[in-house]
Amino acid sequence: MAQINPVNAPNSETDEAPLQNGLNPTTPRDSDDQEFFKEIRGGLMIVAILAAGSTYQAGLNPPGGVWQDDDPNRHIVAGMSILHDRYFRRYQAFFYCNAISFLSSLVIIILLMNKNFYCDRKSVKVLEFTMVLDLFSFMAAYAAGSCRLVTSSIYIFLLMGGVFIYVISVAYHYSLLQHIAEMMPCSRPRTPNPEQHRELEQV
Repeated sequence: MAQINPVNAPNSETDEAPLQNGLNPTTPRDSDDQEFFKEIRGGLMIVAILAAGSTYQAGLNPPGGVWQDDDPNRHIVAGMSILHDRYFRRYQAFFYCNAISFLSSLVIIILLMNKNFYCDRKSVKVLEFTMVLDLFSFMAAYAAGSCRLVTSSIYIFLLMGGVFIYVISVAYHYSLLQHIAEMMPCSRPRTPNPEQHRELEQV
């Protein structure tokens, strides 16, 4: 009987899987990332829905309320935001940050509803960027709409800057540790030597 050359024999552990739909198959690391994001999908969806609801409500009912009656002498129109007339720059900061947070929340919800979203690492990067933009816009809108005094505003923005620096540092150190772990020999898959495999088959 003819013996099969072990070098040409398929090996499920070492040979690459065939291409699927013209794309390279995902590595075990990509599979773990996909499973991780699928597990936290529900939590991210809840956070995005809450952020979208709160920003939508804040857009319709801005901080400080609205004028109830018209006053031509003071150029006041019923329904206009009091914050707009009293603190125009603060209202502009609140309006734009609140709008960015609302739109970012909608984008996150749409991305999470796509079943094939987790198959591409670039799509996950887009989700991460959108989440960071959403959270910081949400904090900026809160700071602009809740504070009136200059000293309180300074403290709030300093706190936001500290949180931003902390998040960036954590993300940087995580990426650095991940890169170091990939470079370690113990993390790389071992490929058997064909010569050793042939000798074992002959024995």
